[in-house]
Amino acid sequence: MGVLSCHREYCPNIMCTKYSSEFGYICDECFEELVETGPNTDIQDFMDKPRDDQFPLDKDLARLHYEEIFGD
Repeated sequence: MGVLSCHREYCPNIMCTKYSSEFGYICDECFEELVETGPNTDIQDFMDKPRDDQFPLDKDLARLHYEEIFGD
């Protein structure tokens, strides 16, 4: 078995050892996050969703954005 980068969207981790022929490689951090989501998670949806720590939520920016849409 080879060791490659995580196939989850925007995950920078390399040296991943867990592998699925359908979904590719997954790092330990993403695997643990997947486990926490429970057994009914759509794995492809999970792999397509960026890791939360790669795009931290800027609440002030989000608030301004949504206030423009919904008003004051």
